[in-house]
Amino acid sequence: MANSEYEYVKREFEFDRRLPPSNWIVVRIDGCHFHRFSKIHAFEKPNDQNALRLMNACATAMLEKFPDIVFAYGVSDEYSFVFREDTEFYHRRESKILSLCVSYFTSVYVMKWKDFFPNKELKEPPYFDARAVCYPNFKTIRDYLAWRQVDCHVNNQYNTCFWMLVKSGKSEQEAQLALKGTFAKDKNELLAQQFQINYDDEPAMFRKGSSVYREKVEKIVKTDDYEDPIKRTRLVLKEEHVDIIGPEFWQNHQHILREGKFQHEFVKKFDINHMLPPCNWIVVRINACQFDQFSAIHSFDKPNDAAALRLMNAAASSMMEQYPSIAFGYGFGNEYSFVLHEKTELYQRRESLLLSSFSSYFTSLYMMKWKEFFPHKELMQPPRFDAEAVCYPKLKLLYEYLSWRQAECHAGNQYNTCFWMLVKSGKGEKEAHEILKGTLSKDKNELLFQQFQMNYNNEPAMFRKGSCIYRQKVEEIANIEGSENSTRREGWDVKVDHVDMGSGFWRKHSWILSTSDYN
Repeated sequence: MANSEYEYVKREFEFDRRLPPSNWIVVRIDGCHFHRFSKIHAFEKPNDQNALRLMNACATAMLEKFPDIVFAYGVSDEYSFVFREDTEFYHRRESKILSLCVSYFTSVYVMKWKDFFPNKELKEPPYFDARAVCYPNFKTIRDYLAWRQVDCHVNNQYNTCFWMLVKSGKSEQEAQLALKGTFAKDKNELLAQQFQINYDDEPAMFRKGSSVYREKVEKIVKTDDYEDPIKRTRLVLKEEHVDIIGPEFWQNHQHILREGKFQHEFVKKFDINHMLPPCNWIVVRINACQFDQFSAIHSFDKPNDAAALRLMNAAASSMMEQYPSIAFGYGFGNEYSFVLHEKTELYQRRESLLLSSFSSYFTSLYMMKWKEFFPHKELMQPPRFDAEAVCYPKLKLLYEYLSWRQAECHAGNQYNTCFWMLVKSGKGEKEAHEILKGTLSKDKNELLFQQFQMNYNNEPAMFRKGSCIYRQKVEEIANIEGSENSTRREGWDVKVDHVDMGSGFWRKHSWILSTSDYN
């Protein structure tokens, strides 16, 4: 909106990396630190049926939301989503596809938690990372799915043996040693002889994972003049726990993929990780999707909802606590930019993992903190955020980027303040747009003052300048163990500020982007 001198940082540094056409796209989502998450929430071992059903419910919601997903396969804390080869979902922009998918999946996971764990509080934000891989033909996409199901079988068989040994009294180290070098038949014998368990009788969801897809069914849509039923073929979502390695499933469901012979191991070579260049400042910018609709549903105040902005700031502050590599954050409206230090090796600078984990964790935080800021408003629909990454090789360019975003904040907020004041005064939205068409900044200030007796510069700084989040040194008092004395020491605290990000700010806060203290 603001055609400012700083806008060249968008033209020259922001590029949309598009996934190649005529390829099947697989987005694989994985839980981050789910060993810890499952321990904190006391998931049953080796499999928690409710946790798996929650993952399946999220996958079903994904297929309901995104029609271009034709098949999903999941096991444990992982789910793979297959987009049809001719999809033009977000014009095949990798950053958009990755971040939106993982954000929406996370959002649904948090919203549906109580459906599957009514007596368990969600103690920490769950989040996921994701990667996108392209497969050129039916054979390779089926090989990919076969590979994931083989992994499901191998891991579940091992984990079933491992946890039965642990529950029988062995230590985890002893259980690992007992299973070292064993084959599938050895594990089956161990389960049968020591625990009277036939592995093939274990629930299919544990052994084979879960497949979610659209099934063709005939439904009665109406009756004719003679009261005879008229049927039409419809696609309905179905969840199954069946073998997808052999040809039978695919022969019976040719509308999903086509038949082919396959070897599943070689598909790993398609999994190429795009690394962001070293010694560059990385900016991950998160944007809420369809936020006009979301804010209308939740009756956010216009032009600014202070509680909604404070919620965004709270989520961003927690992001900095989770990721020490984030040196600075700047946000306004429904977006936030996170600056990672030039020397960061977070996720080995892998773009897909940075984008997906950031959008997922931010979504999770946003939802978990909702009640703090909206105690009397129910969260009516899952929010979701997309993300993109931009690299800047020099600090000067990074400063210009942040100045550009703040210029956008000012221009957007000044326009919206005028627009909503006009609407609230009785003008139609179309009429308000026409009145503001072609006006300059000074014209808008005059309009606010003359018609509404408002001095724009007296509006809250959070609305006009956005929010800066950074670490500053603070003195902490620490008690000495076994003594009544205490000592003072320096620590870091996250601060939220609403100020101009001109040269004066950076001189005063030179430590923020000067060293890699936070890596």
